[in-house]
Formats: sequence, C-alpha cells, structure tokens
Amino acid sequence: MRVIALLAMLVAAPAWTGETIRVAVAANFKPTLQQISTQFESATGHKVVLSSASTGVLYSQIVNGAPYQLFFAADTDSPRRLATGSKSRPDPFCYAVGRLVLVGGKDTLARLADPQYSLAIANPATAPYGRAALQVLGRIEFRPGLDRKLVRGNNAAQAYQFWHSGAVNLALVPMALAPGLGTPIPVAWHDTLEQHAITLEQTPAVSAYLNWIRSDTVRTLINEAGYQPCS
Repeated sequence: MRVIALLAMLVAAPAWTGETIRVAVAANFKPTLQQISTQFESATGHKVVLSSASTGVLYSQIVNGAPYQLFFAADTDSPRRLATGSKSRPDPFCYAVGRLVLVGGKDTLARLADPQYSLAIANPATAPYGRAALQVLGRIEFRPGLDRKLVRGNNAAQAYQFWHSGAVNLALVPMALAPGLGTPIPVAWHDTLEQHAITLEQTPAVSAYLNWIRSDTVRTLINEAGYQPCS
C-alpha cells in the first residue's frame, strides 16, 4: 500500500491518459528495472517498454535515431556524450553503482589463474562490465590463465547465460545477475562501475517515471538487487 500511495503522489497525468514510455536499458540492469517498471505501470496506467542490449549497442542505436525517451547505461561516458551540445537534454544522473562477481569459482578467485577453466565475459568493446572483467584478468596473479578459452557475450546477461547453461566453467558478471551465486571482485581491481541515465525526450509520463526512479522506495529496491548507492 505504501508503494501505491507513493506512486499516486508522483504521477503527473491521470491513469486514463496513460502513455507509453520507451526505455533503453543496459542488460545488467534490465531485470531490476523490469520489477520497478511493473509496479509503476500497475499504479499509473502508463506502459513502460524496455529495450535491452549492451551500453555500446544502445548508444549507437540512439545516435542513429532510435526513438527512446530514457537511457539507463552501464557507464558514465555514454550518457554524457549524448548530453554534450544538446540544449533539450538535462544532465545525466547516477542511478546505481555495479559490482562484478565471479560465478563458478567455488568461493575463490584462484580459478582465474588456471587455464583449464573456460570463462565468459561481456564484450569489452561495447559493455562496461566486459572492460572491467579484462582489467581483472590483466592482474599479474591471473596471467597464468590467459591461454584459457575466453567467450565474449554480446552483453553481460549473455555472458551469465553461457555459464548458467554449462557452456563455460566460469563467468565474470554483474552481481545483480547472479545474486548469492558469485564471489565478489574487489572494487579496486577495476574502474568504478558507476551507471548513469539520461532523459532523451521529456513528457509528463517520463517525468512521473523519473520521480519514481529517484524515490527512496526505488533506491532501496536497486540496492537490494545487488547495486551500491551513488556517492
């Protein structure tokens, strides 16, 4: 009931004038945002359509005219580039800080140094979690494992699926995609996974949705999903 009451106060338009909000979301955050959006839809009558891929792929789609109204990236740079030179787009904002975990490691990171264990990561060319994974693998203690079979998923969710299906022994993936399953990677081992969002098109429904995203209730949901709060 508290969630419904909060949403009722945040809604900018009556439920019977429900709009469709088109959202591009990095693959690591889609399950969490789906849960958040379902509650918002139930209380407001607005519909939230999520399109998920790696941050780099979504950025390319937006630059080439994809009609998204919001972009939840897995980095800070992509939203900032979209805001540069645009008078109609507000500054990006941080909505979460991600954590990287090793799944399949049996509570130890030592398997990263053993080349007999195959490993999946997100594509470093388009996915911030993939770039973070490469930074971890480049540490001197893990260099003996560099000759292993390394599989690159199109995004973080696909990297997790490779491990979950048994196609590889290990995977370096977002904590939010593997709650309670992975061994956390020390945050000092890779660049900070601070995730920013940007508004691409402003409407009353988008404003209501952003108010909901920024609420204490949703911040709690994001933290419970395996993310750290923004500083």
